[in-house]
Amino acid sequence: MARPNFPIDEAYLIAGWLESFFWGFYTLLFGMSMYAIYQKRRDGINVFTTVSILLLYLLATTHMSLALVRLIQGFIFYRDTIGPILYFANISVRLNMAKDYIYITNLVLGDLVVVWRLYVVWGKNIWVVVAPLIMIAGELISGYGAISQWLLPHPNPPTMVKWGTAMYVLSMATNILVTAAIASRIWYVTRRTQAVLGVEGNNRYSRVILLIVESGALIAAAKLIEFTLFKLAPVDGLNGLNAMYMIYESMPQITGLVPTAIVYAVNNGFTNQDDYYTSRGPRSTLVFGSRFATATEPTAYDNRSLSTVGFASPSPDDVTKRRKRVPQADEKIELPSRSSASVVESPV
Repeated sequence: MARPNFPIDEAYLIAGWLESFFWGFYTLLFGMSMYAIYQKRRDGINVFTTVSILLLYLLATTHMSLALVRLIQGFIFYRDTIGPILYFANISVRLNMAKDYIYITNLVLGDLVVVWRLYVVWGKNIWVVVAPLIMIAGELISGYGAISQWLLPHPNPPTMVKWGTAMYVLSMATNILVTAAIASRIWYVTRRTQAVLGVEGNNRYSRVILLIVESGALIAAAKLIEFTLFKLAPVDGLNGLNAMYMIYESMPQITGLVPTAIVYAVNNGFTNQDDYYTSRGPRSTLVFGSRFATATEPTAYDNRSLSTVGFASPSPDDVTKRRKRVPQADEKIELPSRSSASVVESPV
């Protein structure tokens, strides 16, 4: 049975088109997200997230610029000498290596953003993120190790493939495990809050969980497809299925797009419906000041919520001590002041 063939020059040409498309959409979304952050600057800015999405965009833009330069060189400057296929197959070219280093840095930074979200959602418990950070360190070392093989006097392509395989596996595992840990924490704390306080929650946190899981699933699916095509691609890039490069070249845009989309959605209130819980009594409303509340500035209760979700981790006894009396039917409880509410820093 003949092996499927997808020439590397065609793969890079399609990859350039796809990356340009994603970059255009990414640029639009990035601009809107930064504008939303600027508008809400009086409410407080999450420095880590803002700097991260800025760096992700700069890395993605630099990657696309180098990719376009390489396309011009392959299809114009070297067209009548070595030809596009041999040019693109030579991934040891310094221009391509610089692009690949940017790809790996972008990949690692995207995973760090997800781990930061895990850190905040788990009440800034450093022990929760130790394992993911070790996995990301391994991802960084294996990725740089794979590309740096071409700097050796005698490069070994099979060794590069092994390093690359380790990078892909660690990145996928980190993304899947961290996303699951974030979603499960939000679900658990929300359920526990409802049980302890005897209230029914709206679907606000369900939207948050759905947003986080869907974004994590999108990244994981893209990485899985990329890894599968990576294993099917020929080592020399000359004959065989080179479709991997279509995903590989677009990943810096996808990696930055997803966290930027989350920031945009949260800053524009797409995860919010109502900022209160209703008690089980007939038509009564209870607005409470809980450490489980979503973090916002200036309070955890108004409609300008900036967070996806950030939780502290008090014990059930602490929560019981903070309970208000159960309101009677049609009785309104006044909104707690900022001083009476525990505000948790937003992960977004």
